Amino acid sequence: PDPIIFQRITNTNFWTGLHAIFSTAWYCLLLLQLKLSRNGHLTLHRNLGRFSALLVVAIIVTGAIMTFGLYERLVGFGIFDLNDSTARTRVGGLFGSTLFQWLSFALLYVFGLLTIRHPKHHKRFMIAASIQMMPEGLNRLIHLLGLPGYAMILMVAIVYLSILIYDWKTEHRFLWSTIVSITAFAVLVILIKTVFQSQLWGDRVSKFIVAI
Repeated sequence: PDPIIFQRITNTNFWTGLHAIFSTAWYCLLLLQLKLSRNGHLTLHRNLGRFSALLVVAIIVTGAIMTFGLYERLVGFGIFDLNDSTARTRVGGLFGSTLFQWLSFALLYVFGLLTIRHPKHHKRFMIAASIQMMPEGLNRLIHLLGLPGYAMILMVAIVYLSILIYDWKTEHRFLWSTIVSITAFAVLVILIKTVFQSQLWGDRVSKFIVAI
């Protein structure tokens, strides 16, 4: 990509901050909507849902720009030298894990919209969408605390385990929406540990980035 163009549109600090604002606003709105739904304020809940959809779009757009900005900065530092096969693998890991995370976040959110007439499933898909975005912040926390990489997976697994326990206590079964949500996260983890770490994937992603 043209470094001058990227320097103009991908100021990393700006887009990271904007992405964080949109993400925080969406999480806060989700908590508010859960409370409104629980208290029977369904009209306001639905109205805020429209704003929630706009925030989802903003999260994905700013996140994509932020990732390209991070990539360009790392290229400038010499970390992502595309002539180095190991560096190309890291590039593939960055784009693969990040973009698939947002894709699964968006899909779970859409599932939540499609099940809006079924409150139990609607609520679980919306919560799952928020969980799917947790690794983004957890990775920074884990890095600061010096914890091993698998700590993030363990934390999310504990969250999903609590949802399974809640399903069993309230419904005496595991709801299909919970199973789908857990599967989405499991697929993300498997892809991160396999496909997105492969040389073939890294080479193809690097070739695509150079082409654009």
